Amino acid sequence: MTAAPESLARRAEPGRVTDAQSMAVLRELLADTGLTEEAVCARTGATSIYDFTSIREGRVPGQASDALDVLIRLFLDGDLMDRAVIRQHLPDRAVHAIEGLGLLGAPRHDASKQFATVLLYPTNNLWLISDLPLTAAGSPKPLSADAVYPAITGNTRDFLSSLPRTPCNRFLEMCGGTGIAALIASRFSTRAWTADITERSTRYARFNGELNNIDNFLPVQGDLYEPVRGLTFDRIVAHPPYIAAVEQTMIYRDGGPDGEQFTRALLRGLPEFLEPGGRYFMTCVATDRVNAPLEQRVREMIGDSNAEFDVVVAERATRDPVEYFRAVAKGGESTVQDSKAKIAAYAAIQAEKLVYASMAIERHASARTPFTARRSVGGAQIGAALEWQLDWVRLRESPEFAARMLDSRVHCLEGVQIRSDQRLVGGSWNVERLEVSVETPFRTSVECSAETAAILTRCTAPILLRDLARDLVADGLVGSKGVDAAVVSLASFFVNAGCLDTELLPAPATVK
Repeated sequence: MTAAPESLARRAEPGRVTDAQSMAVLRELLADTGLTEEAVCARTGATSIYDFTSIREGRVPGQASDALDVLIRLFLDGDLMDRAVIRQHLPDRAVHAIEGLGLLGAPRHDASKQFATVLLYPTNNLWLISDLPLTAAGSPKPLSADAVYPAITGNTRDFLSSLPRTPCNRFLEMCGGTGIAALIASRFSTRAWTADITERSTRYARFNGELNNIDNFLPVQGDLYEPVRGLTFDRIVAHPPYIAAVEQTMIYRDGGPDGEQFTRALLRGLPEFLEPGGRYFMTCVATDRVNAPLEQRVREMIGDSNAEFDVVVAERATRDPVEYFRAVAKGGESTVQDSKAKIAAYAAIQAEKLVYASMAIERHASARTPFTARRSVGGAQIGAALEWQLDWVRLRESPEFAARMLDSRVHCLEGVQIRSDQRLVGGSWNVERLEVSVETPFRTSVECSAETAAILTRCTAPILLRDLARDLVADGLVGSKGVDAAVVSLASFFVNAGCLDTELLPAPATVK
């Protein structure tokens, strides 16, 4: 860890020493004080913990009205506070426990003041610690290379939203940091591992597990998959470093010259560590390259056995590398020289787009044709949408699929739009093009013929697909020969697009 300035020398390393009694006292304090996401948002006017705003505004500096104010000022605002104010609102045994756990420090020459040595915050019904930002009173400057990234940032929210919250047996979080994904997964998995290369992150993750009294959570330290070698998992997730950087000055952030160093390594390990039938979820920034879109590159990164895997990439946003790095430099987040170097580096690898994406990969439990898709994030919770897409592909590839579809009910999903382009020819309007679009589970637009779109107009209420096929024949819209196979194929197309719902696999709900 980078040494603290002399004025901040009286600070302990959080999580270096823990004891069950102090953890219990801290847990009791946080619960009794009501340090919850809802309470912090109500007190600060934030819409969510991810949009936390300071409690300082409109209040006397250094003052606090109650214990919740003290905790927010110390552990979220990073204020330097009077020792007397802290003790006015927090019980002595709680202050003693916090100090003993290394969460409070003091300036060398002013024993009347104290500061927090970590961020401590509520999120996802957990309490977590991570390292302070540079703006905090107790922050070492500069931050150490192994600083632990907070779990209440926008990109962490994106990552967590991309993960399904469905039961699994053995869960592994890679590049874990605070351990947030594995801590959440401990609620629905038999055992949950979090792995990180730094001792500091592993120590913080262990602290977070103990603070939340979770006993099926296992923090491990090592390079990539090394600390779990010999094990396999039915769910692996990762939020790797992906910022392009020639040198790794911040371990949680820098992802090599093209930002894909750890993305490649993690994908390359799937044949060894992901069980048949298991799934991998990752959120990162990677690139579309000339004649090599990201979804194709992801498949290639898996290696020689990539035909055993289905790959779904859900695009969140894309940027032109030149425009992006120029904007970064203009905003003061990098130098013009650094921006030009990154633009040149991306040009050299023929990168066309920077793609911010969440992806899901399934290893086949039995031999079948591999599936590769690129979707756009839509109105459904993305983790549920990715799971649904993989489930649909697996169902569609099963031997009994056609028969099961014919005997299932389908209906058109709420919110589907049909737009038509028509041309007046000889006094009549001819439909030249139809576009069907949806927002859930993914944002999708597909072109189809008027005859094809007719299936949707007949499914405003649930209808047995076999009965729909019969009605289309009776109305002369299709011939009787091969109608069942044709209708199953057409319905499957619209289910995959998100236009039709089937009782075999209901589509995930739109997030309100």
